[in-house]
Amino acid sequence: MHYSVEKKVNSDIKCGSKIVEEILQNIEGLIDHDAFFNTKLILNELMINSVIHGNCGDLNKMIYIKVYINRSRIIIEVSDEGSGICYDIKDYGQFDYLECGRGLMLVEGLVDKLNVDGNTVTCVQYLK
Repeated sequence: MHYSVEKKVNSDIKCGSKIVEEILQNIEGLIDHDAFFNTKLILNELMINSVIHGNCGDLNKMIYIKVYINRSRIIIEVSDEGSGICYDIKDYGQFDYLECGRGLMLVEGLVDKLNVDGNTVTCVQYLK
């Protein structure tokens, strides 16, 4: 089993959701139901974060999505043209009421590895 895709889309929620839907249609059946559900949530959260927080809804800015799947793992990388973020789960308390950061906290809970480097988020899910 092997799947690889790289996509580029402008910062529009509707365009982004079409790309995510296309990717999900292509990988459905390649991975088990739980991994598929997690991948769906991860892609949606990262796409929304890139549109709203990264590119601030600027339709002239782009979002770059890479998804690689092999027998042992799924790697998802989403980049935008924003200024980047500093994210560390330790900065958020267990009971904090958050206006920002919930999406990345959710993503971090779904993946085995999360790396935030400026305006690029890379996630790894190991397949069982």
